[in-house]
Amino acid sequence: MKTVRKEVRGLDENDVLVIEKYAEKQGLTFNMLVKDVITDYAKRIQEIEASEVLHAQIDDLITANNELIDTQNQNTLVMGELTKKIISRLDFYLPSVDTNEIKKSRLKEKNEKLQTR
Repeated sequence: MKTVRKEVRGLDENDVLVIEKYAEKQGLTFNMLVKDVITDYAKRIQEIEASEVLHAQIDDLITANNELIDTQNQNTLVMGELTKKIISRLDFYLPSVDTNEIKKSRLKEKNEKLQTR
């Protein structure tokens, strides 16, 4: 692993002492603890940046899905209106049908089939 040296200015001495004491309690050196903290912070930054990209893509997917649902709803309305027109034209061109008569004729057909067996 490559060694990188950076000088950090403006640190309070007390802060450095607190970090050194904590590192000692954890069985680490000051350098190891600071390195771990910086590494973790860098990973968090990368995750945040990656999540921003994912959020943008997810937002695009949600928008596309909403448009699809809206289109399906519009198609359903159009199909409903078309069905209404077809039914109204059928009612106009065909005489009304008595469903009771259909049931009676089906029962007769069924009975005739049973008797012919």
